[in-house]
Amino acid sequence: MTIQESDRGGVQVISRAAAILRCLEDEPSGLSLGAIAKRSGLPRSTVQRLVDALAHEELLEVHGRGGVCLGPALMRLASHSHVDITQKARPYLEELSRVTGETAVLVGASGAELMILQSIVSPHALRVAPVAGNFLSIYATSGGKILLSTMHDQAICELLGPELKQFTPKTPTLPQLLKQLEQVRKVGFAYDFDEHTIGVGAIAVGIQTPQGRYAIDVVGPVWRIEQAKSAVETALLKCQEDLINGLRSID
Repeated sequence: MTIQESDRGGVQVISRAAAILRCLEDEPSGLSLGAIAKRSGLPRSTVQRLVDALAHEELLEVHGRGGVCLGPALMRLASHSHVDITQKARPYLEELSRVTGETAVLVGASGAELMILQSIVSPHALRVAPVAGNFLSIYATSGGKILLSTMHDQAICELLGPELKQFTPKTPTLPQLLKQLEQVRKVGFAYDFDEHTIGVGAIAVGIQTPQGRYAIDVVGPVWRIEQAKSAVETALLKCQEDLINGLRSID
């Protein structure tokens, strides 16, 4: 094989891998191998081989028979892209943390998990301090519920499965979660009081950016968040509006 032929083969592999990734761009609940093959026009055997390789590099995640979705490595790469949403959001999160006195967090979805992208930690001695780059359960967090609320219930069920792991006695079951998401869609806020971690409370709103959908959370001891619920909601709406206006320059 000549060098030129070898190069062409490598380019073809990259092109096919990119086609698979593009198929999954707007499919947070994932697609089956057959659906990917149909959309991309690639043989199923080729799709299987490339999905296995991409999953090995965490560029894809495979959840059973019907769930190939984008993986956490892509989220990490996106957080360091040229137009960096995490850095762009930082001054707005700093102001949100200053106004509320609590930790302000920017999060994004990665399959059935929630990835912490940016965290401005509260100055209080008693505080919640999530670490950027860590993952949480998407269904037991306020930010995760914001992101799930943009999906149809059937897609949510396919993504999460029928049985949700119970982190605390207040972690929602699937039927409870779906009912919560109905309310999230109506009011625009999502809540987590002792659902992911006992003693931790959070309120979140969503934000649509040129890089995708994210959520902004205010997180703290559950009793402080509950007492300041109205003020936190007002501060979140202000942060949401200011950040959206600030991101318009990216378009």
